[in-house]
Amino acid sequence: MDYKSTISDIFSPRKNLFAVPNYQRAYSWEKEKQIKQFFTDLKDHPKSVPQYHLGHFLFETDEYNKNKFWIIDGQQRLTTVVIFLSCIYNKLKDLEGYKSIAANIYNEYLINSDGEQKYSTVSYDNNFFQNIIIRSVDDKIDTRSRKRILESFEYFTLEFDKKEVSIEDIIHWKDLLETAKITTDSVCDKSEATQLFSFQNDRGKDLTELEKLKSFLMFNIYLDCNLSEKKPDSDIVYIEKEFETIYQSLELIKIADEDQVLNYHTIAFLSNDDTSLERVKKAIKRHDNKSKWIKDFTVGLKKSFLNVIEIQKSKNKESLLGDILYLDQYNSFPLILKLFHYHEISEFRKILRLVEIILFKMEYTFGNYRTNKIHNIALHYKNDLILLENDLRYYANQGFKHYWNFTSDFVGRLEANSHYFKPTRYLLWKYENRLRHDIKEPAMSYNDFANSYGKNNLESTLDHWTPKKPDDIEYTQEFKDQFLNNIGNLVLSTRGRNSSDSNNLPHDRETNSVLIQRQKLESFKNNWTELEIKNRQKEIVAFAMDYWDPNSI
Repeated sequence: MDYKSTISDIFSPRKNLFAVPNYQRAYSWEKEKQIKQFFTDLKDHPKSVPQYHLGHFLFETDEYNKNKFWIIDGQQRLTTVVIFLSCIYNKLKDLEGYKSIAANIYNEYLINSDGEQKYSTVSYDNNFFQNIIIRSVDDKIDTRSRKRILESFEYFTLEFDKKEVSIEDIIHWKDLLETAKITTDSVCDKSEATQLFSFQNDRGKDLTELEKLKSFLMFNIYLDCNLSEKKPDSDIVYIEKEFETIYQSLELIKIADEDQVLNYHTIAFLSNDDTSLERVKKAIKRHDNKSKWIKDFTVGLKKSFLNVIEIQKSKNKESLLGDILYLDQYNSFPLILKLFHYHEISEFRKILRLVEIILFKMEYTFGNYRTNKIHNIALHYKNDLILLENDLRYYANQGFKHYWNFTSDFVGRLEANSHYFKPTRYLLWKYENRLRHDIKEPAMSYNDFANSYGKNNLESTLDHWTPKKPDDIEYTQEFKDQFLNNIGNLVLSTRGRNSSDSNNLPHDRETNSVLIQRQKLESFKNNWTELEIKNRQKEIVAFAMDYWDPNSI
């Protein structure tokens, strides 16, 4: 394969086949970002400049088939090129005068005359790619990469169908893309591919931390094997296989992106300083047998990605897990990962409850508590649940600094007169579930509280029972300061219900509701005064001091 070439030149040999190895990420270009920009660049290419530039591609020649090339760098662009040309094929295939052009596109970029697929994605997406891009058959969209393949296909299809777009425009874009100037490197062994990929992607390309890490680990495997005069290919293949699982799991993860998971993992197992990649670089320097360390680290990283899937599945079933992630995902996730690494969730529910108490008390307080040591706790956890429980119980009572007034500041905030802020919604949710528990009613689920359904009218809000701005009534300053925003005057609601209540006074408000705390206000509709507000506050404060008491766990 020539260093300077074009898209047409590398695809036109009938036997040339291209495929994305499974250790590379699946298709990730987004319609409103990279796809739109790709098309804009083609449309805006100046006619005075004869050749479009598409950049550099790195290929590894298949070990058994010299005409098959694995795409090491450039697969997002090349996948998009094939999708784009497939859409042109669909536009032209039934038009008189253009059928031969369509046939050429089909044979060069989709299926050659031997019946072979010219371009293949990662194996777990390839049937979907065939069905949508080559065969025009509907298929199930169950991963982000499949969703993006379909979105890209539909985006180009819709653009080509616009009235202002002529067939001549489409042919021009096809010619521009086919003759696009590219540079290529083709290597025959994994160690050389590893070196080239590492060098190219240290030059400011827009890679994620996980992609940079993969490149760094594989290159360091190569260097370590060179020192010991060992062939690196088998070790590199080992890392590739682990990343194959990582990238497949990534397609199922919705609660965090890849760099967040990497960050959580390195905080839990390496350090809580620097960036994820710097943590790994520092750790490697401390080990003589770098290849062994890299393998062990990659296996652990794979386990963390798989555990994130389990955490994602569990958070709706295990209310404590959902609570912690709702309160503070960033600080709690490394410890959760570490716990999943060593234990079944049934073994550490008490730990989760203590973490929830710490996180909520840090939120619902007068103190300015910026220090959070949960990352440090995660890093130093060594599989001793009893010791961890004792430490967390201490922090739940005293906080992370000896001079904190952790519990008294928490109680002070509860007993104060202003509670109109986000954590109060969480408090009233837990209060609601205590009321339901007492009358043996099913609890309000995390999904209902957090509005996992994404419907605006179901979003949880705080509702002032005595409204903020009633018609034709002016509150005293004392009422505004001590009662209006008091938790005794606040009720959990939904945005839709809050809107329908508008500025109604208590006697005009509807108490028919699934919320027990709202039903309890029925008897006070005609007599909702400062005294009732204070009495309700006392009831809620008593609940909160009991519920978030670590000594009762």
